[in-house]
Parts: sequence; C-alpha cells; structure tokens
Amino acid sequence: MQNKPLSTGFFALISLILSGLVFIPAAYAAGGGGDSYSSTPSKPYGYSKAVKLVNAQKFEEAIPALLKLAASANEDADIQNLLGFSYRKTKQYDKAATHYNRALNLNPKHKGALEYQGELFLTLKDKAAAEANLEKLKKICWLGCSELDDLEEALKNYKG
Repeated sequence: MQNKPLSTGFFALISLILSGLVFIPAAYAAGGGGDSYSSTPSKPYGYSKAVKLVNAQKFEEAIPALLKLAASANEDADIQNLLGFSYRKTKQYDKAATHYNRALNLNPKHKGALEYQGELFLTLKDKAAAEANLEKLKKICWLGCSELDDLEEALKNYKG
C-alpha cells in the first residue's frame, strides 16, 4: 500500500484559514470591535462632526449635537458614551453617569464606557466601583487594550 501525499486542496484550505487569522486582529484594531468613533455607514448623519467637536474638547458644542444624534439613534452605545464623556468633562456628573449607564445597558462590554465610567467613579471618590470596572476590562481585554491601560493608570494616580 502506497501513502498518497495530502492533496493540494487541503493545503489551500489550511492556508486560507491561517491567512484569515492574520486579518481578524487587524479588523479589530481598526475599530471592528463595535466601539470605534470612526465614521461608518451605520452611524447617523452628523456623527463625525460631533466626534470632531469632542476630540477638539469643545464639549459645550458637542453636547447638543450628540443629544440630537441620540434622539434619532437611541440604541447607539457610542453616542451615549460620548455624551457621558462630554458631560463628565463639563462637570455635569449626574448626566454623565446617566449616559454611561445607558451605554453599558446597550453594550455591557463597551470598553470606552467602562473606562470613562471608571474615571467618573474616581472623580466621585468611589475607588471600589472604578476597580470593579477595571476587573471587567481585564476580562474583555485579556490581550490588552488602551482603555484597560488608561483606567489602570488613573487608578495608579488616584489620590482619593
């Protein structure tokens, strides 16, 4: 009985699978995880402009734009997170908490909302709640992520 070499079809299949594994992390790094702030077809008109306002630290201008977006896209965790962030930066902590909670109700694994809510908890001197968010991020970001790093750094620098 003669052994036949494995078919080239088998090797083609293995190559295809392995090449797919190379591209999966790249997709997530580019924002494929669902909590990216880049403009996509699934985001409502005006989203990119609101993000630019937030990135420019024009929070007072960003809030009305984000509220308008939230009215038409009330199931968008990214918009809720950005509202929470903008309210936190303008020291409107109750409103920030409301929007972080909404973001996390929509997406309990929203890394940005977990990080920013953790930072809000530190602002409100609730270190235990911030540490709980850190533990959630450790489970989500088991390979590491910037949100985990940033909240760890905030906790490290926390003076209480």
